Amino acid sequence: MKGKVDLKTIEIIGAIFGLLYLIYGVIESLSWLGWKIKLGVSPTGDLFAGLALITISAVYLVGLKRALENDGRAVAYIYVGALLGMALGGLALLTMGADAIETYIIHSEDFAGWDPLDDVTSYLILGVLSIFSYLPVKDVPRVSRE
Repeated sequence: MKGKVDLKTIEIIGAIFGLLYLIYGVIESLSWLGWKIKLGVSPTGDLFAGLALITISAVYLVGLKRALENDGRAVAYIYVGALLGMALGGLALLTMGADAIETYIIHSEDFAGWDPLDDVTSYLILGVLSIFSYLPVKDVPRVSRE
């Protein structure tokens, strides 16, 4: 059957991505308040990015909850969480592209010494990783426990 995935996979994806987005959302939000927390990638201190990460986390965690309740619609939450995560990652890529244009084409003094690694953010990395949560659920209309 095309696009078949079981609820155990949905539970694992929901738990992993829900917690990752929650951790980095809290770190981004606390960074905005002036806290210095570094967990792999330096936070940007952007409150709205933190709130977006927490929102995506909530979508994944609701998917986890639905999967634990044997609700076949849990796949929809993972699907939406993955799309939101990839969209936020795409926004980070666009920001990186804009900074590259400022540096290499416009030669703006504000971006002198800019390095592409300066724009690697937690939401860029999570957006790329969200592809792995999207692939198992992209063609699944509904799942059932087997």
